[in-house]
Amino acid sequence: MNKEVSCINSRAIINYVKKNMGDLDYLLKDLDLEIDILPDPESYLCDESNWISCTVAARLYERARLYFKDEMTAFHIARYAAENFHLGYGQRIIVKAFFTIKMGLKNLQRINDKWNRNKRVELVEIKSNSAIVRLHWAKGMDVSKDICLYNQGAYSYMPVIWGGFPISVEEKGCFFNGNPYCEYHLSWSSKNNIRIFVSRFFSSRSVLNDTIKEMERDKLVIEHKFEEVNRLNIDLNNRVKQLQAIQETGKAILSVLNLDDLLTVIMNTLASVCNIQRALILLVNEQKGALEYLHATGFEGELPEIIKRYRVPLSRVNNMLVRVLNSGRSEYVPDVEKSHLRKENIVLSYGKSRSVNVVPLITGAKVIGVIATDSLEVDGVPGETRDALEIFAPQIAIAIENARLYKQLQEQMIELKRSHALLSRAEKLAFLGDLAARLAHEIKNPMTAIGTFIQMLPYKIDDEEYRVNFHKIALEETDRVNNLISELLDLVNIRESRFESTSLHELIEKMILLVSPKSNANSIRVKSIFDPAIKKVWIDGEKIKQVILNLLSNAVEFTPEHGMITITTKKIMETKNGPGIQIIVEDTGEGIPENLIDKIFDPYFTTKHRSGDHRGTGLGLFIVHQNIVDHGGTIEVKSRVKEGTRFIIDLPVHPQNTKKIMEKQL
Repeated sequence: MNKEVSCINSRAIINYVKKNMGDLDYLLKDLDLEIDILPDPESYLCDESNWISCTVAARLYERARLYFKDEMTAFHIARYAAENFHLGYGQRIIVKAFFTIKMGLKNLQRINDKWNRNKRVELVEIKSNSAIVRLHWAKGMDVSKDICLYNQGAYSYMPVIWGGFPISVEEKGCFFNGNPYCEYHLSWSSKNNIRIFVSRFFSSRSVLNDTIKEMERDKLVIEHKFEEVNRLNIDLNNRVKQLQAIQETGKAILSVLNLDDLLTVIMNTLASVCNIQRALILLVNEQKGALEYLHATGFEGELPEIIKRYRVPLSRVNNMLVRVLNSGRSEYVPDVEKSHLRKENIVLSYGKSRSVNVVPLITGAKVIGVIATDSLEVDGVPGETRDALEIFAPQIAIAIENARLYKQLQEQMIELKRSHALLSRAEKLAFLGDLAARLAHEIKNPMTAIGTFIQMLPYKIDDEEYRVNFHKIALEETDRVNNLISELLDLVNIRESRFESTSLHELIEKMILLVSPKSNANSIRVKSIFDPAIKKVWIDGEKIKQVILNLLSNAVEFTPEHGMITITTKKIMETKNGPGIQIIVEDTGEGIPENLIDKIFDPYFTTKHRSGDHRGTGLGLFIVHQNIVDHGGTIEVKSRVKEGTRFIIDLPVHPQNTKKIMEKQL
């Protein structure tokens, strides 16, 4: 709201209406939002130290005019103000100090500026018994003809303040009829000058008396204002402290997820911040269609089971608790004895409550329960306590809902772990069953071949060719069974990793030496490119041996004669678990079809039949993958048919730390 007109003007309107009609409801209702929200709009509009906008002043003049059904109402208000000194003591002293009409007119702008900012006053001409005055209205302000009439009345009856007679004011031009300004022609008789001249002898005493009265009045006003401001400051400081406490405790509440701990924090907060002695929280049980007891505080001794089992069906719509739940609005009963509450209610009778306040617990658009507090005192639950609880209740609701969701999540996680354990057990059983079936099949074939040769041996004992073939095939099939059993033992004999500081390059050289007989036989060159920055690394040597030997053996198996196998090491700054090392095993073999790359680490999957070798169990790369995972590392394969295959292994420098991190995550 703009500050354009002193409330000395609105006070004149209000006093005039009160004197002649007495009803102010029509005058002051829905006047302006800033004024409407005040506890006492009339006092504000009658305080000459306050200011209002031209819009509000125009509305007051208009309502008064419509109220009295008289177009000259604003003029009459000005006359009433002058005759009854409703200009206010301070303003009356200023006007009275000018002594004469001519001095007053010469100082019209100064007088106007004391209680108006909506116009400029121009004194066009002044003579002994006449004058011409023009009012230039400010642009952009909501002025009206009523304000113009008020000014005419003020000029007409201004001499009354000096003990003279009213003067004649004739409007020669009006801004509100299309003129650029309002022009008034003022005239007065010589008698008026004589009367005012005589009154000058008494003006000094009159001004002094008025000044003393004004000072006394101002003293009382200042004392009243000081007391009011002091009280407001105390209330404001208390409210600020309360809001700060609510904010801090709200943060604490929202950080607690355990429901039992949360309820303790909530109740302690209600006692300290909201000054609540006793409180009861009830939440909605949608399955049972009822409000159920959750927690209580402030009751003497152990809370009886009948209170803890307290339940209110949601169908009981006349119950105060259910009513608050359904409406989402708080209810306060200042006197239980005189209310319609059922006095035999177990909570009321046990608590001997004199007053009850119930606040909904709302989170989002949902009411999840209620919190009820009471008082044993005659004065009831204090207003500030009820206000604080209104502010605090949404935080309580959110905190309880979060705690309930967290509890549900914990229960679901426990159930998920239980289901995962059962699934893992089932997968292990299925794996063992499949393993047994494959083991039986893989061992049965070579054993059948060996058994057949043994059965025929008595009849072919003299056949040298038969003996040589039998010897060769028996050894091959025996090796096949031994290889199968070795891989199966590697798979089932999973041992805890034993990390040691190991020379990676020496380990790789040994594995290259192990495959050299077969690689040399096929004229396959095995090249090593080692990063000199890599010295000893923290690994499980036996498991990494399995990895390197398996990858090199597969590379030799699938690389044609005169091909090449390259094994490279290099230090890398980042893996998913920090700094690490990289091992790359690359061959120039047949490559792996794109549709099979994602399957090569699955158990029992093998492509060795494609090379004419039927001895593959499909467990080698599966074990490789498991060993790399045990180190907290990763293994990746890239391959192109007819161009070769590359296995890329990334290992962290500190696999033990990595493993601990993984265990914590799991």
